[in-house]
Parts: sequence; C-alpha cells; structure tokens
Amino acid sequence: MSVLTKAENYRRWTSGRFGNRLRAWRTVDAWNLDRRHGGFSGQVSLRYLGLGGGGWCAYDVEAQEVPRVVAEWEEQGADARLIMVNESAPDASILIQGEFLNAVRDHVWVEGFTYSRKRLKMRQALQLDRQYASGRWARYLLRAEMSPSSWSDFEELLALYPGHVLEVSVYGRPLGDTPGRNALVWEVRKY
Repeated sequence: MSVLTKAENYRRWTSGRFGNRLRAWRTVDAWNLDRRHGGFSGQVSLRYLGLGGGGWCAYDVEAQEVPRVVAEWEEQGADARLIMVNESAPDASILIQGEFLNAVRDHVWVEGFTYSRKRLKMRQALQLDRQYASGRWARYLLRAEMSPSSWSDFEELLALYPGHVLEVSVYGRPLGDTPGRNALVWEVRKY
C-alpha cells in the first residue's frame, strides 16, 4: 500500500485507516448539524480539501468564528462543500511529536524520527526545537510515551506502510475515537 498524495492521505485518514483520530466531519454542514443536535462544540480546525491538500487551513477556531473563516475562504475561491472540520488537538498536553521515517535506503532498513517536545502545532514545534533520533532510539522515544494500545497500533501502521513517513503526536492523556489511545497519526505519506 502506498500513499503518494495529500488527497489519498486525507481519504485514508477520514475513513479511519490510520487508527485513532479526533472527531471529524467531512463538511461544515455535517459539523453544524451535529452541533445543533448537542454534538461537539469545542474548538475546531478547518482544512480545505479542494486543492488535493496543502490548501487553506485554520487551527483552534471557536465555533462562532467558523462562518467567518468559511466566508473568507469562499471570497478567495474556496468551495465551502470541500471544507473538512475536526476537533482541535490538545496541544497543551503533547509529550512528543514528529515525523517517523520508515524506509529502506540502499537495501538497508532505516528508521529515523525528527521530533520535538514543544507543546505547539507540529510545524511550529519542529521549526523551534527540531531533534533527531535513529534506529532503536527512534522507536524507543515513541514507545516510552505511547500507551500499549497506541504502540501496538503504530507498529501495525509501520508494517502496513514501509517506505513512508508517519506524522505522529503523543499526548499525556487518552484522546480520540478509540479507547485507551494517547497517540494520533496525522499523515502517512511516501515522499
């Protein structure tokens, strides 16, 4: 199995193929409907899926601000039907996060983990405090912070996606839609 594009990554992530995930709604309308019926009302993140990935994105948006963000994006050419909504991640409880390389280079298995322990969005955390571990140490750093169930899930993804980079965040508390998990895999992608 190979994930070669952001669009394919989003399809797999939204269908739950990367395991535990935060609550997500494929459209703003679906999120609004859920909210009207007593669903999630905390901060959300919005992502535009119409460009195949890499488009508009807004983090930690209060519920009452969602219509304003959607309207701004529509003024810039976005189609509101292609905006996905998901529960915002609890950055204040991050233990470790980064990009795990699961690859073979020159017939040798290579594992590496570019990571940060900063409690910020991943991109910002890695810009401010980028560290690197390789081989067994890369696995140890994650295993030491993950719940046993999260570690088991992560090992399964490593087996399913050789040659890929897995973006992962580990938190100091359980979270997501699968009980007993404290980790989220945001992206699996072959570069």
